[in-house]
Amino acid sequence: MDINNNENIICRLSNMTEDTLAEVDLSLHLVRLQKEADSFYQSSGIQLAPDVGKWVKKSIVKTLQELKEVDDTESRVFLVGNYNHEIKINDKLAKLELSEDQGLLDKVRKLTTALRSPDPEYPEKYTSFQIVKLTLDEQDAYFCYYRGVKKNSMRSSKKLMVFKNANQFVFAEDTVIDLGGNIDFFVVGDFMFIMNVRNFEFAFDYRDHINEQRDRNLTEIVSMPFFDGENSNKGIFEESCKKFIHSRGLAQIKPVTLTAIQTNFQERCNELSQIKANLPVDETEKGRYLAKYGTIWELFDYIDMENRKIIFNEGDSPRPLLHFFADKIVKSFVTEDFKVAVAYEE
Repeated sequence: MDINNNENIICRLSNMTEDTLAEVDLSLHLVRLQKEADSFYQSSGIQLAPDVGKWVKKSIVKTLQELKEVDDTESRVFLVGNYNHEIKINDKLAKLELSEDQGLLDKVRKLTTALRSPDPEYPEKYTSFQIVKLTLDEQDAYFCYYRGVKKNSMRSSKKLMVFKNANQFVFAEDTVIDLGGNIDFFVVGDFMFIMNVRNFEFAFDYRDHINEQRDRNLTEIVSMPFFDGENSNKGIFEESCKKFIHSRGLAQIKPVTLTAIQTNFQERCNELSQIKANLPVDETEKGRYLAKYGTIWELFDYIDMENRKIIFNEGDSPRPLLHFFADKIVKSFVTEDFKVAVAYEE
């Protein structure tokens, strides 16, 4: 269901008033990752006083309202774009469809299972993040705040937290929890909506997932016939590609693109050969031509056009080939120059 559909719990929450918040059930959970355990997550349920629970609901509703933007029809809506390994979407919610990512779906299921089965021996001081679950008419929404807990220390700290008990202030010795603030991501049904990519990746150990997808794509690429040339050096190419700066681009390559790489490689080489053959002799025209095809021209150092094989040597940057394999080289409608379509923003 579209997040802007009036029946979607997120849309309904964003339109709620303080008087209607009593219809919403709330539960708060402390959660930690335990990578080596089968359950992957461990959780503890936290009881909140009614006024505190109401404040948390109001905080979430306010945040959702602030996430809305005015669209072309002058309506306030959630602007949504698809999650991408390489690009941080700063002006939209990054949507990730869980059914398209089995590894992430499994982790989300483990997370919700952990929330339903709190551990009485949960170690609060190792908390990784908080999950607030809101339920409205049997629809659930899970909101994540990637933060731990605080433990007040009476010995080593120069500052102490105290609270009033009866007529005197006493040490706050118990666990202290920050509530509210910026939501890092939330899950509704089969979809996740991400505001803070970095914290989303920490919560689901997603960088490992990106590296795993990178390695799968790399293995498939170097197994293609054009990588069996005498100077292809697929091992050196793989090692160069495993640097973090290249991981996201490789992980983002979709199966349909990988299939097209092998199917269309010969045809793309024919086109590249034609581009090279058409290089003007006149120096002025030659300069303009090279500027227009600058992004493509780099590929001539990496492809043996006669034998249709990849050339890769120690010290080479894999970037031009990765742009080629990921189908990122695009032609400008306005200038007709060839450029790289996207780049990751750290």
